Amino acid sequence: MLDGLESDEESSPFETSVIINSVLNALLIPICITGNVLVLAAVWRNPSLRTPSIILLCSLAVSDLLVGFLALPLDIAVALTPLSQVSSDSRLSQARLVLTIQLCGVSLETMTAISVDRYLALHYHMRYPNMMTSRRATCVAATFWCKNVILSLLIIWKKTAILLVALVFLALCLFTSSITYSAIYRIVRHHQHQMHGQQQAVQSMNLEQNLKIQEKKRAANTFIYYICLVLCYFPEAVSFLIWMTYKEHWNIRWRFADAILFMNSAINPFLYFWRNREVREAVLKIVRKRLCKTDEEN
Repeated sequence: MLDGLESDEESSPFETSVIINSVLNALLIPICITGNVLVLAAVWRNPSLRTPSIILLCSLAVSDLLVGFLALPLDIAVALTPLSQVSSDSRLSQARLVLTIQLCGVSLETMTAISVDRYLALHYHMRYPNMMTSRRATCVAATFWCKNVILSLLIIWKKTAILLVALVFLALCLFTSSITYSAIYRIVRHHQHQMHGQQQAVQSMNLEQNLKIQEKKRAANTFIYYICLVLCYFPEAVSFLIWMTYKEHWNIRWRFADAILFMNSAINPFLYFWRNREVREAVLKIVRKRLCKTDEEN
């Protein structure tokens, strides 16, 4: 994200690291577009899926889809443009920076909101329907988009200051996700112990052992979202810090942090296919229908 800000970078844009990074981004484009289009198509064709949680998921899918359509191609274009022709003030570089801040910011904040939504659904199970309505979920998603539009446009005038603000939001989102996913894990473990005790009283040892295994898997799976979030965004946070504190140590090889960041937009839809049965079934229905139609045409 930051390579366009340093026009005196000594490394050639065509060095091996840049080529590998560009190839990786090019491979992510069809994966990112396909996965997120399927999520949005599934929700569009199934009004019953439009719950508050799915509204947040749709906001995430839109931001991730735009990463595939816009941010990734622009990233490749900037990377493969000779440094003599691209600088921090060039339109191409500014467009890339604005889109990255906008789209990845929305994606990160929405994933954080989804983690909070999960925590509320577990901790306030009976009160949750009144706490999180479709209207509130829509307002939350709209707030994220508006805030990031303003933040990303301001970066044209105050790059360092806005990048610092973006870093603060990144750290705040990672911290909030850490707290909420830890709380979710504790709740799931508590439920596991409760169900374990009930199972001992009414069922055989065999079924009890199966329940224990299922609950352990559910508790472990909770952290997969969090692990992916940290693995994809933490390198970018480190890249930010290095550029802002020790610019002389930042070089173009840190652009791999951008590729890892964009990778999150390709991973997200498949995580939700795996964990959300309703979305998964709706997507599989669309895929089967499309395959049957193709077979009939052939």
